[in-house]
Amino acid sequence: MRLLKIAGCVALLIGLWAPRLPAQQKPKDLQWTHAFDLSCRPYGKAEFDKDTPKFGIEAFRDTNNNLGLYIAQAGSMAVGRGFESLKLPLTSKGPEWITGLDLPAREAGVKEFKKDTKVHAMEIFRDPNVGNWLYITEKGNLGVTAAKGGAAGGNKAPKWVHSVDLLVRKGGAREWKGALKFGIEVYRDGNTGNLVYICQTGQVAVIAEAAATKADGKGADGKGADGKAPEWLHGLDLACRKHNEPNFTKDTRKFGIEIFRDENNGNLIFITETGCLAVTPGNPALKAPTPKVSEPQWTHGLNVKCRAVGEKEFSDKTRTFGIEVFRDDNVAGTIYINELGNIAVMR
Repeated sequence: MRLLKIAGCVALLIGLWAPRLPAQQKPKDLQWTHAFDLSCRPYGKAEFDKDTPKFGIEAFRDTNNNLGLYIAQAGSMAVGRGFESLKLPLTSKGPEWITGLDLPAREAGVKEFKKDTKVHAMEIFRDPNVGNWLYITEKGNLGVTAAKGGAAGGNKAPKWVHSVDLLVRKGGAREWKGALKFGIEVYRDGNTGNLVYICQTGQVAVIAEAAATKADGKGADGKGADGKAPEWLHGLDLACRKHNEPNFTKDTRKFGIEIFRDENNGNLIFITETGCLAVTPGNPALKAPTPKVSEPQWTHGLNVKCRAVGEKEFSDKTRTFGIEVFRDDNVAGTIYINELGNIAVMR
């Protein structure tokens, strides 16, 4: 496992900012586009059956920025493109199942894969309505990225590429002492051409892999490519109101987030104190650490409902999640964070 590199003492004092919140204003309404129930076989189960866990997934168009927002009934989120040109109401097409993956993920500091290493099962689907890959784990955690062309075909096993250990400070903490540490594995999915980042918590993020960035991982035996240590860019404190919390107050929960660059491929990794991940393409011009950190800019807040499996209509009993949307101009990224500390990011 490769540990992160953090620049000396100065890095401990910069890069962690509380957001500046403009006058709260009513955002544009979300537009519901479609919904799925996605199944995921638990690890060790070869077949889908009546007992296979299912998760309700809602998809919305955020008309404030035309991004697509996916949310699962347990609160996991992902954002994707392809929603801006949808004509509503949509004649929705069902998800296309591709294959399943089993991904071992070590805890931070563990050097070898062992018999008792936690294995996270997931399924891969394609959303034909907007052309996105959807990954869902047996715990209902979501990962989304654009599907460029069809699947590679076959039932190819994932190939381990490298791993990283990342530190995350809790909201409000400026020093690294007491920071949480998470182990993250990176796999290549030969069925789709994506890289899959999986945290020891079971949270997942996916991103298309450019041919020029491929490493030579040798498999999930801990003896593959000797990955480079990630570089820390900066940290953020992002406040998120609960769905029944109308205003930001001193008691509003703030979540610590760190942004790193994966030096093996240039991707940016966003990780929260809850162990939730997002991964986006990087920018080689970004310096690490970020030299002059700009405060995140709050753009809008949302209350988003997601029906559970078997719940046919939205109602007052449907679970609702408070979500805030911020702009991180340091990396030109849009960050969604919800009241559970789950994030989704688009650059």
